[in-house]
Amino acid sequence: MAANVLKQRGVAGQRRALSSAGKQGSDGEEKPAKSAAAARSKRSLAFAAGGVLALVGMAGYSFFRQQEGGSTDAAVAVGSAPAQTPLQSVEAKREQAKEGLDGLSREERREKVKSLDLLTEEEVDVILEVNEKSWRLDPPDVDGRGALRLRVDTNQVSSNSPIEDYLVWTPLGPEGATRYMFGVLDGHAGYQCAEQLSVRLAPMLSESLDILQQLEGPDNAAGSAGTGTSDEMVKEAQDLVRSPEQEWDQVSLALTATFIRMDQELVHGALAAFQRAPDLSRIDELLGPAVAGSCGLVTVVDTAAREVVVANTGDSRAVLGVRLGDGRWKAVRLSEDQTVKNPSEAARVISEHPCEEPFVKGRMLGGLMPTRAFGDCRYKWPLEAQQDLFPVLLARGHGYATTPSNYATPPYVTATPVIVKHKLSESDKFIVIASDGLYDQLSDSEVVDTVAQWFEANAARGAQGADQTLVTEDKNAATHLIRAALSTDSKGNRGDAVIRHLLAIPSPYSRRYRDDISVTVVTLNEE
Repeated sequence: MAANVLKQRGVAGQRRALSSAGKQGSDGEEKPAKSAAAARSKRSLAFAAGGVLALVGMAGYSFFRQQEGGSTDAAVAVGSAPAQTPLQSVEAKREQAKEGLDGLSREERREKVKSLDLLTEEEVDVILEVNEKSWRLDPPDVDGRGALRLRVDTNQVSSNSPIEDYLVWTPLGPEGATRYMFGVLDGHAGYQCAEQLSVRLAPMLSESLDILQQLEGPDNAAGSAGTGTSDEMVKEAQDLVRSPEQEWDQVSLALTATFIRMDQELVHGALAAFQRAPDLSRIDELLGPAVAGSCGLVTVVDTAAREVVVANTGDSRAVLGVRLGDGRWKAVRLSEDQTVKNPSEAARVISEHPCEEPFVKGRMLGGLMPTRAFGDCRYKWPLEAQQDLFPVLLARGHGYATTPSNYATPPYVTATPVIVKHKLSESDKFIVIASDGLYDQLSDSEVVDTVAQWFEANAARGAQGADQTLVTEDKNAATHLIRAALSTDSKGNRGDAVIRHLLAIPSPYSRRYRDDISVTVVTLNEE
């Protein structure tokens, strides 16, 4: 099915199915403007200019990415000039702040940032609300037991420009499906890898599930052959099923095979295609996504089976909010960060490169913090391919087309995900799926407590005695969570002055103080 592209207007846009966008890593590479209009639009609000979003639907699949392109008639606020005033004010303050910070030494800049003019509460609200979206999913009851009803809240606030995160979602299966995919794709070293994932990963997962269902489940995958475009997925499934390391169910197998196949296409398939026909006019299109990288976390919620399966490659995180019998809340992590700080990951990498020192200054070969990621060909391509192509790519602006020191036995980074399965119970109330920018600010428990406070305040809205410890005027759970995160300073103190200051710092200098934050909150059994 051909993709449908809808341009949405931030605050006053029509009701949308999903939001996305988010973070550029601290070592990210800025995307060049594609036109004069795009260059002008970089002056926009929170992520680039204009707050224009693109919604792409592909066979029921939708995603949003905040665009750096846009024109005046696609501004965030629609209609009268007063509605645009807060955005124009934010733009002017950030431009003025950037002019004052440019050219300073690091120490001078640090002192200058302390005295920046704070944003007003109205300006903060506009930034927080421009990309928020909420909708409900009411799947059919296929077995008479009743399927979970879901509410979905999404939002993102950028630190970098252009942003490199996407939030994705799709129903899995035909119309009337009871499975839903929710994912966060956290790009680094450029936007291209995450962008490709946002378009291709969900349809590929749907295809993988369809193929496994046709083969009547994972048990038959080991002895069956696919035809046409399904061959590669079936072969990947066969290899996985033969591995004694894990018990496979259909969803876990489809997720793992999809992640591996997707990265193979991005990194090695694109390289082979360029080597077959080395056309420099296509080198950026083919190899840009391989040079860039992206973490990826996908959560599949089966509303009929009441089960959650999480596949994680990188350092995004899924956390379950559980309400205990005594009314207290508990955070249950549904994923583990796959970084050099994870002891099991460090041990795995060392075992795969026993005669080397893979970690330099606390990073993979001195560069990357995640040990699992899509793209990042500088940790995966053969040395000969890097020597042939990196000088050309570097000259074309791909700043991370460089070979790490002591590069001997690639690959050093894998896209194979770590799978976590969880059977939902009545006490499981919501799932928070977010990029690492959120967890830089808040712990798992703080994330769950913040959403729980919003959850309870909205359930008891208007009732006397409702807990008002945190701000509860937000109608979107993801917005409320981001507000709390950006209102919390490095010492754990919370206040409006913190967020008014943090959001006043312009890109790229803001990246030293906060990361981009992309959040999806899935409320379970929403009434």
